[in-house]
Amino acid sequence: MRTYQHYSLSCALLLIAIGLFIRYQIGRRRFNRRGIGGLQQFPTYGRFMFIMAVERVIYFIGTLCLLTGLVLLAIAGITHHSKI
Repeated sequence: MRTYQHYSLSCALLLIAIGLFIRYQIGRRRFNRRGIGGLQQFPTYGRFMFIMAVERVIYFIGTLCLLTGLVLLAIAGITHHSKI
């Protein structure tokens, strides 16, 4: 049982790190696209639609990784405290 708990804890921490990294990178890209007026600037409307759609999907995947990692972390904590 201890190996299962060890793997779930390491997977949880890895998923949390991946989720935070994805959310940070997308936020940084959005910040760097901002102009003087505070709005994001794109060269064409087509590029705007494509980039925003891709970023939304990746941001959603990052959020899912983060939430899954938190759930795994909670499960590992619960199983650890129930064994004591």
